[in-house]
Parts: sequence; C-alpha cells; structure tokens
Amino acid sequence: MKQIPLGLRDYLPKDIHQRDQLIHKMKAVVEDHRYQRIITPSIENFDRLEPALGALSKDCIMFFDGAGTRLVLRPDHTTPIARISASRLSDTLPIQLYYHDPVFRKDPLLGETEIFQFGCEHIGPLSLVEEVNMIQLVLEVCEAAGLSDIEIHVAHPELFASYGPDDLKRLSEGDFLGFSSLPERGDKATLSGFNYMSEFFDQIQNLNLNNVFVNFGLYKDLNYYNGIFFDVDSKSYGKVIGSGGRYDRVLKAF
Repeated sequence: MKQIPLGLRDYLPKDIHQRDQLIHKMKAVVEDHRYQRIITPSIENFDRLEPALGALSKDCIMFFDGAGTRLVLRPDHTTPIARISASRLSDTLPIQLYYHDPVFRKDPLLGETEIFQFGCEHIGPLSLVEEVNMIQLVLEVCEAAGLSDIEIHVAHPELFASYGPDDLKRLSEGDFLGFSSLPERGDKATLSGFNYMSEFFDQIQNLNLNNVFVNFGLYKDLNYYNGIFFDVDSKSYGKVIGSGGRYDRVLKAF
C-alpha cells in the first residue's frame, strides 16, 4: 500500500546532508558571479502565469481556492521570477538571481511530481558575450557538483529558419526518420551560413570551453525561446540534467 502519492518521495537525514553539501558547492559558484537568491511562492495564481507558461501549462498541477480562483503549484521558477521582475524589480535591472527549490509537474514519462531545481536567471540586457558567459557558468557549476562527463548541446532559432511546419513538428517529437540524414552535432565547422552561432562558437573557442556542441537536432518551443538555448547531458546519469536559454517573451508577458 502506497503511503505517499506517486511521483513524491521522502528525504531521510542522509539524503538531506548530501543535498545540502551539493547546494553549498553550487551556491559558492553562482554567488561568486554575484547572483542573489530568490524564493517564489509554492502556490501561484494560474491565470496570472498562464500567458507565459506556454506548453508547460498542460503539465501544471491545479486546484481551486474557496473563492473559485484557479491556483497552481509552482511548475517552474522562470515564470514567477519574470512576474516579480516586471512588477517589483524593473527599476533595478539588470539583476542576477538564483534559486534552489522544488517545482511540481505532472510528468508521466519520468514519474516525478516534485522536482528539486537549482538554477539562475540573468534579467536585463544580455549580449552575445554574456550568453557565452552563461554557458561558462553552467560548466563551472557542473564541475563544482562533481560532474565530469557532461556535454552542453546548444541551438538557436536561426538554425531552424528554413524548416517547414512538418519538419519542425518531427524535430519537436524527436522523430528523425523523416529526414534524409540525422541532424548534425559538432563545432563551428558545421555552422557555415549561420552568423550568430558562428560568432557564438568563436567566443566559446576563445575561452577554451570544452564539451560544448552545436546540435541541429535540439529543437525547443520557439514561441518560448528567442535566442540561445541548451541542454546539459550526463552520460553517467543517462538523461538531460539541465537546460536553459534566452526567453525574453516570458518577461514581455508580464
């Protein structure tokens, strides 16, 4: 007989000790880069967040309060941070924030409902060089966490500008059978004709950042992302352990 709902787990003292040690190491890196911690509510007004959630809306865990207002358990950190930035921090931009708190989603594929996330948000003007610095920060955090086998796969909307709706749908579903060849993955040599990404990888090379690859098969919702986006893969862990990107439209929704 199950004692707790599917997708949740108990954390014993030894688990908490390990997690606290890990968070301490990661915090040291981001705080050294002048990020400040923020905590958003575990429960939000769904109607307020919905315009910025995009495809994530379907995974939200919702309920109603006594007045009939639709509430949602925090499904991610970016959206409420965008809400706060637009309403309370707009006079202090640019600002760099980080978090390490759980999010709650319906996730039948992974079987997880409560997911602990550690992440950063740079809010305000962001140049190409600063986008490269964000990738460098991800590498530093992973190194501090003891992850030695990671790869960062990077893409940009310009890589998909010539694709039709059917091909974009295949990419979003990871269905590569309809293509004449598998999408390429590599370095700047694969980027002929893609000006932004070529310059981006020039900067990656200048900083001698290893294990960073352009990935023509990495496609995400372009209604959400409008610049560089990426996944962090770990061979030993066996799945994507991190992701991020530029999503100015989320801020504009507020």
